[in-house]
Amino acid sequence: MTAIIPRREEFLSKPPVALPRSRPIDCDVLLSSTTRSQRIASGARTFLLFILLCSLLSLAGARLSASLQGTDFIDFYAAARMLADGHGHQLYDANAQRQYQARYSGRVGTLYIHPPFEALVYLAVAWLPLKAACLLWWVLNFGFLALATHHLAAEVSSQYDWRTLFAAALTFVPILLCLLQGQDSILLLLFFVFAFTTLRRARAFAAGCWLALGLFKFQLALPLCLILLVSQGGAARSQLAKGFGLVALALALVSVAIGGWSVFTAYPLFLLHLPEQPFAGIFPQAMANFRGLLFLAVPAWPSAWIFGAASILSAMALLKAVADWRGASVDAPPNSASPENFDVPFASTVVFALLVSYHLNPHDLSLLLLPIYLLANPNWKRTSRPRTAAGWLRASLLAILLLPPLHLLALRAHSYSLVAIPVLMLFLTSGSQGQDAAIK
Repeated sequence: MTAIIPRREEFLSKPPVALPRSRPIDCDVLLSSTTRSQRIASGARTFLLFILLCSLLSLAGARLSASLQGTDFIDFYAAARMLADGHGHQLYDANAQRQYQARYSGRVGTLYIHPPFEALVYLAVAWLPLKAACLLWWVLNFGFLALATHHLAAEVSSQYDWRTLFAAALTFVPILLCLLQGQDSILLLLFFVFAFTTLRRARAFAAGCWLALGLFKFQLALPLCLILLVSQGGAARSQLAKGFGLVALALALVSVAIGGWSVFTAYPLFLLHLPEQPFAGIFPQAMANFRGLLFLAVPAWPSAWIFGAASILSAMALLKAVADWRGASVDAPPNSASPENFDVPFASTVVFALLVSYHLNPHDLSLLLLPIYLLANPNWKRTSRPRTAAGWLRASLLAILLLPPLHLLALRAHSYSLVAIPVLMLFLTSGSQGQDAAIK
C-alpha cells in the first residue's frame, strides 16, 4: 500500500499550529528556594551542634562530683565567694583562701593567683552551689568559644561554617583541658580574636581595649601588646596604646576597689613567694614555652640560670617577631587582596607570646587556635597547596598541634613541655609564609 505524501501546497494552506509557550524562569523563586535550603541546612547544623553540647554537659554533670575536686575551678569559685562576702582585702592571704576552699568544696588545693579584677568574672556563677556553678561556667565557655569561631569565620574565611570550626575546636586538647579545669583561657582566646579583628579593620583603639581586658593573664597579653606597639604605624600605635592604657587603668582602679591600695604590693609579694606554698601549682615540665623547654633540656640548672637563658631566648624571639611584621611591609591593616600581610605576622606574634610567657599551663595553649586557623586559611591559594619545604613543614606542624596524639602522649609522660618543640618550629617557619606568596 503506497503511503500518501502530502504536497507542499497542502502544508502551506494549513493554518500554523501554535506551540505551547514556556513559562519564564522566576529568578526570585529560585533564589528563595536556594535560601530556604540554606536555612534548613544551617538549622540542621545548629541543631546537631546543640545536641552535641547537651551531650557534653550531661556527661560532665554525671561525672562532675567525682572529678570536680581536682580542678582549678574551686580556686576561682572560692575567690569570688571571698569578694561576695566582702573579704577582697584578704584575697592574697593564702590561709584565708584555703578556709574558703575547705568551706565550699571540702578540700584544699592550689591558690587563686590572678589579678583581683578577674574574680568579678566568676561572680557571675559563684551565686550558685559549686557543682551548678561549674556547669554554668561550662555553658559560658561554650558561648565564648562559639563567639570566637563565629567571629573568625566571618572575618577571615567564608569557606568554613563557624559551627564546623566550633566542633573541630572541641577536639583540640587544650580547649578540653580548659573546660575540664574550669579555667579562663577560652575567654582570653575570645579577647585576642576581638583584638585581631578590630586591628585588622584599622580600629586600633578598640584593639587596645580588648588586649587590656586580657590582662588577667598579663604574661600573655603584655608580650602580644608589646610587639603590636612596636610594629604598627604612628597613628595606629598611638590609638592602640591609648585603648590599652585606658582599660588597664580602669582595671587597676577596680582592683583597688576590691583590695585597697595595698593590693599593688600584696599581689606581687604573693606571686614572689608562691613557690614556697604547698600545692603551688608551678610545674615547669608542664609548660610548653621557653622555660619548660629549658627545664626539659637542662633540668639540673638552677632557676636563676633558666630564667637568664629564657630571657635571652625571649629577646631573640622578639627580634624575629618584629622582623616578621617588617618583612610583610605592614604599616596598617591590609586590604582584602593581601590578608597575609597582616594575618601571618599576627599569628606569629600570638605564638611568640606563648613561648616567652614565664608561666604557662597546658590549657593556655587554647590560644593556638587563632594562629592555627590563620596559617591554615583556605582562602589563600598558596596555603591550600604549599609550594616550598617550609610550607609543607608548616602544614605538618599545624596538623601535629591541632590533633590529639601529641598532647595526650605528652600529658601521659608528665612532660607537656615537649609540645614547645613543634610550637617553636611553627614560630620559626611562620615568618616565611609571606615569602610563599611570591611563589605561584
